[in-house]
Amino acid sequence: MTSSDPLRIGLLGASRIAELAITEAARETGDERAAVAARDPERARAYAAEHGYHGIRDSYAELIADDSLDLIYIGLPNGLHAEWTVRALEAGRSVLVEKPLASNLPEFDRMAAKLTAEIAAADAAGTAAGWAWEAFHYADHPLMSRLIEIVRNGEIGAVGRVRVAMTMPGPPPTDPRWSFDLAGGAIMDLGCYAINALLLVGEALDAPLQLISAQADLYATDARVDAAVRAEFTLGAVPVEMWTDMQSPEWDFSFEVQGTRGSVFAPNFVKPQEDDRLIVRGGTGSVNADDWEERVEHMGKISSYTYQLQRIRKAVRRGDCSTVELERSRRTMALIDQVYETCGLPLRPGRLN
Repeated sequence: MTSSDPLRIGLLGASRIAELAITEAARETGDERAAVAARDPERARAYAAEHGYHGIRDSYAELIADDSLDLIYIGLPNGLHAEWTVRALEAGRSVLVEKPLASNLPEFDRMAAKLTAEIAAADAAGTAAGWAWEAFHYADHPLMSRLIEIVRNGEIGAVGRVRVAMTMPGPPPTDPRWSFDLAGGAIMDLGCYAINALLLVGEALDAPLQLISAQADLYATDARVDAAVRAEFTLGAVPVEMWTDMQSPEWDFSFEVQGTRGSVFAPNFVKPQEDDRLIVRGGTGSVNADDWEERVEHMGKISSYTYQLQRIRKAVRRGDCSTVELERSRRTMALIDQVYETCGLPLRPGRLN
């Protein structure tokens, strides 16, 4: 096998997000939409027919036991991510799992320990083992790489402030994103993107991300669930503002870095295929904002999900078990728990023993 050979992909869950992350992306990458499993086999059959999958499996367990599959995509509700990631790894599968990878940090650590154990056992037996990747697709798009490049090359001067927003209109009350038992909430669904992106920028600047304060607006029918969170962090000495809201009248997935000689602004860093602009101000070397020039760089409308699947295929084919993303995922989960604790909210319950 080479890194360009298509993957045979199985879906664990006939989910809406899988249409973007796998179905549409695989049409671009040429990877094979092999099988779907859902709680109801009839739903899986209808989903497979609608989205061009070759077949179904009658249960989640049957899907992950299928040795013909190269990759399992887990698009289940948050509270099921870690449990089924571990089951798939124990079956020798590689897994692309939706964010967040676990419901809380202790569950993440149990999942990571099981992953390490599976790798060690496979090495001892001389067999191949699977790996797990968390689906932070935004990081694979050139827009994020270019934003970091502009920040690092000094074009906007010394970084003075960072602002990130993750807001969207509210899903219906029946949506699992509102379920405490399924690890729902605004930070779990939206804020995880913001925190992960801040960590990515922090790595580039060699600046640790630390939480300073956080306040939550609670969901009307369950006071354990956050509908919105405003948090303050620092990246080294740089102040950071984060606003996430799952009941906003508007969509806003923006990321801005302000410097002493300019700024860089991404109107939609999570889905740049919908708005691929990077708006850069500065470039004149002046600290006077009135002297700054503005330009717009277009980073391309290829989907971030397509870039993600291309990277995952290479990693699967090469047997790549790099821990860089996994370590960032752990730091993301740790900060999510810190935000909840600071807001006086309970951690989301895990299911992995």
